[in-house]
Amino acid sequence: MSVIIVGAGITGLAAAYELSLRRVPFTVLEAAPRAGGLILTEHIDGVTIEAGPDSVLAQKPAATALCEELGLGPRLISTTPPRAAFVLKRGTLYPLPSPAVLGIPTTLKGTFRYDLLPWGARLRLAIEPLIPRGHSITSVPSECPPPGPSAAGDEDESVAAFFRRRFGPATVDLLAEPLLGGIHAGDVESLSVRSLFPRFVEAEARHGSVRRAFHGTRAHGRADLFRSLSSGMGELIAALERRLPAGALRCNAAVQTIRAKSGRWEVESAGGLVAGDAVIVAAPAHAAARVLALLDERSASLCAAVPYASTASVTLAWPRGAVRHPLAGSGFVVARKHNDVRIAACTWVSSKWAGRAPVGFALLRAFVGGVADPAAVDMTDDQMIDSVRRDLAGILGIDTPPALARVHRWRDAGAQHTVGHLARVTEIETRLSTNHPGVFVTGSGFRALGVPDCIADGRNAAASAAPYVKIGR
Repeated sequence: MSVIIVGAGITGLAAAYELSLRRVPFTVLEAAPRAGGLILTEHIDGVTIEAGPDSVLAQKPAATALCEELGLGPRLISTTPPRAAFVLKRGTLYPLPSPAVLGIPTTLKGTFRYDLLPWGARLRLAIEPLIPRGHSITSVPSECPPPGPSAAGDEDESVAAFFRRRFGPATVDLLAEPLLGGIHAGDVESLSVRSLFPRFVEAEARHGSVRRAFHGTRAHGRADLFRSLSSGMGELIAALERRLPAGALRCNAAVQTIRAKSGRWEVESAGGLVAGDAVIVAAPAHAAARVLALLDERSASLCAAVPYASTASVTLAWPRGAVRHPLAGSGFVVARKHNDVRIAACTWVSSKWAGRAPVGFALLRAFVGGVADPAAVDMTDDQMIDSVRRDLAGILGIDTPPALARVHRWRDAGAQHTVGHLARVTEIETRLSTNHPGVFVTGSGFRALGVPDCIADGRNAAASAAPYVKIGR
């Protein structure tokens, strides 16, 4: 009598942990040779390298709460000062204002000192509180799609459309695309603002203005915005694995199908058949589409409709003296339409986190790929490293080869929550709960955004699945 969890990324492991607390038996089936999904930390020659997420957003407490439960509380660290972040525009790094919410300054002083934006754009941003809900006083350039319906109602709209309406067209390329689109490696013209950035939608709906809603917000100290673990995010995966019962995790066990049999669920995987009272599909939406295909064709097709982006990160280390830039901050994002570089962003790892590189070394991590550059992940390691080196040379003043270089690729790993995403997920969940009770979908391809949301979503799915298991029947 058990729950079957498909996928051992952070969502699946969080679900397994929750079931273990409830003393509900479970089996976790993972297609890859290891657990952890996108969370992977490597240690090479005294350097800590994150292949995936390097931190969690502290404002969403699910991740830090889980760390505390696992005894990792003393291992949590904050970013080191200074914490300034930058936007690259025509080869120059412009600091983001503080205080700000996702690049939008929350004070008039910060707005008028926002050198990244032309003066006209600053004025337009300053009068955002005067713009009625669902309206814009600026015309949309002919090459841009129409702004779409207001997000103040039940309709969805793209991130770009929302920014044009509320903040003016200049903010799309200079703020929305590098910051909000960059977070998800996606296209702001198609990404859903309601799914990805609900705080903006709620601010407009409740206050009639985003800037009015967040006026003066300081996020109670920037030091607490992001948290990580001393030896990297891989500590969280290792701690979760230690909590699993022996034999509960089966790697190299890709799931092919789920089908109903004798009032229970039968899951066929590379490791054989497993039967259970409930199934939690904590896999990417495209993988969920395959395993649900025989069970519910409509749900499978909706899962398959969730697009994914491929990305890669290149981690490079130099002796500190080889990098002429002061690296006083956490890194930068790239306004693609205003630069001729291939990288989308660069984290100054050794400046952002203490202890990630030996003393006297600069550790940098650049990102390529995404919806805007899908071919980037097909470059060889050497080609990718050379491309990133050329870009960073001009931006940060680096003339010598790196002392260390490491490439990590994530193919079809970044779920794209496009306009209408929440409606698709609602239909999937409704169909499963109505026609196939005991089968659940969870994770970043559905409602979760980032590690904290994945943890919360996985634990919630486990709580919903647990009552289906009748211990000792």
